[in-house]
Amino acid sequence: MSKVRQALRILRALWRSGLIRLSLNELMSIVGAWRRCRSSFAFLSATASIRFGRRVALQDENGPMTFSELHLQSLALANALILEHGLGPDGQVALVCRNSRGFVLGLLACTRVGADVLPLGPDLPVKVMEAIFERQNIGWVLHDTELNETVTSAAPLKWRTCAVGTPLRGDAVEPAPVTRGGELIVLTSGTTGVSKGIRRRPTIGQLLPLLAGLLESIPVQMHRPIVPAIPLYHGYGVATLAMALALGSPLQLAPRYDIGPLLARLSSSERPFLVTVPTLLSRWRQEPKDFSAPQPAAIITGSAPLPPNLCTQLLEDLGPVLFNLYGSSEAGLIALALPETLRRAPGCVGQPLPGNQVRLLDNGEEEVAFGATGRIFVRGSFVLPDGADGWRETGDLGRWDDLGNLYVCGRSDAMLVSGGENVFPHEVEEVLRDHPEVVDVAVLVVHDAEFGQRMETAVVLRSESSWDEARLRDWMKQRLERHKVPRRFHIVGEIPKNPLGKLDKRALTSLLAEDS
Repeated sequence: MSKVRQALRILRALWRSGLIRLSLNELMSIVGAWRRCRSSFAFLSATASIRFGRRVALQDENGPMTFSELHLQSLALANALILEHGLGPDGQVALVCRNSRGFVLGLLACTRVGADVLPLGPDLPVKVMEAIFERQNIGWVLHDTELNETVTSAAPLKWRTCAVGTPLRGDAVEPAPVTRGGELIVLTSGTTGVSKGIRRRPTIGQLLPLLAGLLESIPVQMHRPIVPAIPLYHGYGVATLAMALALGSPLQLAPRYDIGPLLARLSSSERPFLVTVPTLLSRWRQEPKDFSAPQPAAIITGSAPLPPNLCTQLLEDLGPVLFNLYGSSEAGLIALALPETLRRAPGCVGQPLPGNQVRLLDNGEEEVAFGATGRIFVRGSFVLPDGADGWRETGDLGRWDDLGNLYVCGRSDAMLVSGGENVFPHEVEEVLRDHPEVVDVAVLVVHDAEFGQRMETAVVLRSESSWDEARLRDWMKQRLERHKVPRRFHIVGEIPKNPLGKLDKRALTSLLAEDS
């Protein structure tokens, strides 16, 4: 597609959505906001305040907040962080908050100052949190008031901490303009399981082709409520927040990501966007139906494999409202499957979004044939390449069907995806081996109808009489994130191994099947 045709396509999509229908006064004010904030979430907030000021921006446990209130309170917090805590451009801030206004205010305030922000989950174990602070060179920690004890124990005097709910003396005036907006640091994991930060400061040129593709595919409507049944601290959640600010849509926020209670907040006449993951969709389907709750106008799922049977059932129950999105922290949004595509090819991730190229290679770096499995590589304006040619390997395996739809077939490394969260069996094994009562351990990855995949964990004990599963589970929760703690342990006499001393997976699988 020529650059002229692509530009016209983007403009048409933006106009139809209402995103560029501006008065002259609004346009001038937005230009001024750009000069003060540059490319950042703070600019999105300022623009939303100019365009949608009195409309509701979000609703959480503390009630509704308008876009004007959100913007002004974020400016007050930004000034307080500057004056009372010494935060400035290029500062490195960890944002440890639940799904609430605190997360949104913290993100907006820090990026307005020009600081870089690393969102983190509020349920991280203290030792994991402290290790991340060290690895990412964090200087400040901004957190929910109720997390004060947890964060303080993870961040002693070495880090400056500030609770979002603490009364601050900042005024709602514009801080000094910044020369660059703060970066967003999305925490991801490499093939070894060691967390690393992917830095993002998207430009308009990077975002527009992807945005146009989404606007053309999904029934976007200005001011339609958005229900994020996902954690905002993930890249998927942050992208949802950006969409809400751009569209002037009210976000429904709650610490728990249960779909039913979030939808029940809305009237039956409203048709929200639901953004979630397959595991939560499966649980929602099994709940008693609430006929007073609204039906979503669109359900965007991603972050984990969509089981074909769940895909088919949702389309049968709810109609053509399901969209399956595929992406990664390093590559951004890669591909999207529309409802009509999912009817023909349940569970696929569709075709690459505009501006993206995808190819599947074998271990010899050759393109694989249709139907064959290969390693997924992607190239595009938003992709962080890992080579001079602009391509990046996602770490996933995939295949094309004869209609050109992409299927993701699992990981090409040792990573396990369970309920949308990344787990490395090797990391779990290493922690278990440190337990004084554990002699040997092995973790297998098996299919799970609800979570996509799960761990089956075999443990050899020094003495079976000392076995206490609850105590072992508590011990692991102090050293690993909750989603990495195995749901079940199998006590075995020994871990079967081959003559070379390597794990005999087939023999262990048979052994565990006998114990089931």
